[in-house]
Amino acid sequence: MIKYFIQILIISALFSCNKDTNQINKLFDKTTRPLEKAKDIKMIYSDSARVLFILDSPELESKKINNEKIIEYPKGIKISFLDQNKKANSWLTAGKAINKIKGKKFIVRDKVKLYNSSNDKLETSELIWDEKKEILFTNKFVKITRPEKGDTVYGYGFTSNKEFTEFEIKRKLSGKVVEDIFKDIK
Repeated sequence: MIKYFIQILIISALFSCNKDTNQINKLFDKTTRPLEKAKDIKMIYSDSARVLFILDSPELESKKINNEKIIEYPKGIKISFLDQNKKANSWLTAGKAINKIKGKKFIVRDKVKLYNSSNDKLETSELIWDEKKEILFTNKFVKITRPEKGDTVYGYGFTSNKEFTEFEIKRKLSGKVVEDIFKDIK
């Protein structure tokens, strides 16, 4: 009797196992796991011995996706862009960021704010820093507040130098702007 019970138990155990190993393979898939992870980050970015900006972030994860190394900042960033004399002349904050190393693109999203030394402020949902061209740009909705000039400009599409002193809005909006349009940047 015990012999039959043990045989039934073994046969039940064999048939109850799931032969689909996808669940297990996902645990060991290197494309979804961070290669490196760090907390309380302060990084100095330079190119050809010239310091470009200083980045602060609570968390960093580097990953390899499609053979391209990217660095994610899932809990937000603060960047101080530096001039030739290593003095900050513009600042950027965002809720999330991705640095695409190979493409030399730094993409920030979620409550993006860019300030310059004149207290001008850009607000948008996404902004891209092109390291090669040293420009900031987006095709998303933007709001630019300029206190020294006493005005606010709205539009879609934006290009600027990293100092945020010279900029262009691709398609300006005029007239009364409805508050619903700000939902992406708040």
